[in-house]
Amino acid sequence: MKTNNISKSKLKGKKIGVYFGTFAPLHVGHQQQVYKCAALNDGVLLIASGTNHDRGAKIGLPLTKRFRYLREAYNDEPTVKVAMLDEENIPAMPDGWNQWAEMLFELIQENTVEENLEVTFYVGEEEYVTELAKRFPTDDGNSYAVEIADRHDIQISATEIRENPQAHWNDINRVFRRHFSKIVTVMGSASTGKSTLVRWLARSINAPFSLEYAREYEEKSNIDDDELRMDDYARLITGQYDANSREVNSPANQGVVFLDTDAIVTRVYAKLYLPEKDFKQLEPLFQKTIADEHMDLILIIPPITEYVNDGFRNMDWEESRTEFHDELLRQLREFDLMDKVVILSDSGDKRDERGYLSRYHHAIDAVKEFTGVEIKRLDY
Repeated sequence: MKTNNISKSKLKGKKIGVYFGTFAPLHVGHQQQVYKCAALNDGVLLIASGTNHDRGAKIGLPLTKRFRYLREAYNDEPTVKVAMLDEENIPAMPDGWNQWAEMLFELIQENTVEENLEVTFYVGEEEYVTELAKRFPTDDGNSYAVEIADRHDIQISATEIRENPQAHWNDINRVFRRHFSKIVTVMGSASTGKSTLVRWLARSINAPFSLEYAREYEEKSNIDDDELRMDDYARLITGQYDANSREVNSPANQGVVFLDTDAIVTRVYAKLYLPEKDFKQLEPLFQKTIADEHMDLILIIPPITEYVNDGFRNMDWEESRTEFHDELLRQLREFDLMDKVVILSDSGDKRDERGYLSRYHHAIDAVKEFTGVEIKRLDY
């Protein structure tokens, strides 16, 4: 279905259901109410209310972000129109009811086509029934009714989700899940086993994972590491970010996602191997991308593995792996991320000479400590 401009179109029909809330986050209880409204009316005006400093904002979901997420969640629903009621500049309740009702009235007028509407407000608290009844109906030719939502059938609250999102993962709308996802990123210099560890961790719990975009880019472009120029690095930054974002937004995401490198790793390579003027030109893109990234745990594999020639790696970089590792740690300190870092320096024993199993087990323990997600494993 073509969805262009649905967010900009007005609701058609005379029977309009109005449903408002904080939606921090949108959950299955909200969704059932939305579809009840849609079934019983010609259209639904879904209103995100609050401020950029309310309880949603305290967990990183300010009003403007919730509004955007709601619009995305219902971007293919032509009978659902999402609007925003910003309470920032009105008095706190109960003193702000008159201004709040005026803003609500204006939103109804702005987002509907027909005159003489039959408006039903669907609310979750008795207080809204009383206060809306005082201010609606008006003498504007419309008729107004208030219906309180029954919360007994679906007993879930946004408060419970905010306190423990992983325990209520299936109750969270898919668009909003990205905000609550636990992100584990594996970093390190070339040929340290990052990609292998990412696959092992993700497949051990059936979680989505990203691959290193640089490898895909070099294979597609048929170039080697030492042929990368500034324009190539710009594509690596955005390409890796997009690859990571796809996995976070994937339907397979059940609360934890594993990522193979990020913009900081690319920035380290750029710092070491690009001319300074080129690095400086890329710096705004690096800063913006890194600011947009979220990581709960950073697993670093130091250069303790054998450097393997896979046909694309610059074998001259083998000697600079320690320099890369040191610069990586320096940049993680620069971005104040060391409190999320676990270094997997395990060397193993006679049975595990390469240390693969030891580092894998160490990573599993770190995932549980930093994210609360448990990956079951065999005893050594």
